[in-house]
Amino acid sequence: MSVAQSDNKAFKEDAMKLIKVSNNAVEASFSQVYAMIPDENLDAFKKELKPIMDNYYEKMAVISMDVYTHEEVKKLLEFYNSKLGKKFIEAQTEITKKAMRMGQELSAEIMPVVQKYRK
Repeated sequence: MSVAQSDNKAFKEDAMKLIKVSNNAVEASFSQVYAMIPDENLDAFKKELKPIMDNYYEKMAVISMDVYTHEEVKKLLEFYNSKLGKKFIEAQTEITKKAMRMGQELSAEIMPVVQKYRK
């Protein structure tokens, strides 16, 4: 393996770590989905969901590699592993849950207006 390939592999691995840690809100959004699955099916559901999410994270890592340098990814990982970064992640999870509920409420408010003008 060449140095460039090795560097690129390390970059992608770090980008994957970044996507997983910074997208904690995505995982939090599954709490509503998990609630719809009976307990006896939840492990099987999560097992089937894992490769789908791994594919999503890999695609997101490639996108982040187009936006950030490897050095920037390393610095972002340092942030997310810091005390403030961990607090940020926890807060984002709660914010995402609340924003999803607000989005559903907003959609319910907007739909009658859409229906009115759609005709």
